[in-house]
Amino acid sequence: MSAFVNYFDDDTRSTPINLAVVRVLLGSWVLWRMLSLDWDFYGEWPRHFNPPIAYLHQDVFFTLLPYLQWVLAGLLVLFIVGYKTRWSGGLASLLMMHMLAVKSTIYLAGTIESLFACAYMILLFALFCEDDVLSVDTVIRTKDRSIDQLNTFLKEGSDETHRARALKWGLLTVGLLYLGSAWGKFMNGPIDIWLSGADLQRDILRNQEMTGMVRPLAQPILEYDALAWIGFLGTGLVQASLIVVVLLGLPITLSALGLIGFHLSVVATLGLYFIDMILVLSLFAAWDVAYRWLAADADDRVTLVYDERCYFCARSLYLFKHLDVNDSVRFRSQSDAPRELVDRDGVDLDEEMYLFRDGEAYGGYEAFRQLFKQFRVFAPIVLLMALPPVRMVGNRVYAYIARNRSRHFVCSIDAEQS
Repeated sequence: MSAFVNYFDDDTRSTPINLAVVRVLLGSWVLWRMLSLDWDFYGEWPRHFNPPIAYLHQDVFFTLLPYLQWVLAGLLVLFIVGYKTRWSGGLASLLMMHMLAVKSTIYLAGTIESLFACAYMILLFALFCEDDVLSVDTVIRTKDRSIDQLNTFLKEGSDETHRARALKWGLLTVGLLYLGSAWGKFMNGPIDIWLSGADLQRDILRNQEMTGMVRPLAQPILEYDALAWIGFLGTGLVQASLIVVVLLGLPITLSALGLIGFHLSVVATLGLYFIDMILVLSLFAAWDVAYRWLAADADDRVTLVYDERCYFCARSLYLFKHLDVNDSVRFRSQSDAPRELVDRDGVDLDEEMYLFRDGEAYGGYEAFRQLFKQFRVFAPIVLLMALPPVRMVGNRVYAYIARNRSRHFVCSIDAEQS
């Protein structure tokens, strides 16, 4: 099984895990990076340092940057949870590109260029948001399904494959970006310069002069021309290899690992340049394979019994069915639940939902906590839900919903939504 996925060759997966992981990972990383940048600094930049662009400091481009970062943060939070992704992701990517474009008029470096790639990936998620089914938008869209359709899905699942068009076109774009970088290296100066590796040595010396820092791992490259030549030529070949394997439909794992190794070597010899591209490359990892390994296997099976007449109950369990990639949770309605489970003292299915694990019955709020416990990736949530204050509030919220579901949450087997 490949560690990375060539989505351009085949953009379908058996589960929707990859898109959800990438959305959360990408959105969280960009949120942190954009908030960590000092946007006030650019409004205070001395005009005499940059006479050609001094007029910008009299405009709103720079003065609004500190406020725009918080607007962007709000949009990114909505994007991370998958709420109104077409709009939150689309506006976040465009606003991010605007802020980076303004920033690049003063300071253009690897960080800015790689963040542009992240912004483009977010835009692709907005354009192909219907592919992402592990999101708040998907839960909202379940209102268009009838109670019978939801019950059938929970009990029987689905054999459909899940497309990842955002990752398909994103991978192609990243491949082209690296190709452009490789092409620029070979076109930068006379052929004897890059054949000798002098270009790489020149970059290292310039970096040392600018930062005043001498990096031990960079010194051998300065001392030995052969190492400089191998590093320079090897970098170009690794960068150009990605688009080749992508277009040929070949596995991209070796190329992706080579590029990650290249970026780590840049960090070791030059500093934190283009470090965001490591995150961009990780977006194409086979996250669903890792998740399947982390998720509970079929031998660790539990049974969850819910009210099949409750539209709210069926909708709230919809995402869990998608997350259950190993079929470790058997969803049963009241009408078809095994009698040995429900005909016991203390179990009242008319009052609350129940989860049965190893002969033990957990009802209401605790049933939901045990359901989260079935998925190891939610271990922090399980621990949080066990805290007394959280448990107290959770029990009260669940009790309120259970008492009022027939009035607020459409609890009727005949309530067809289409």
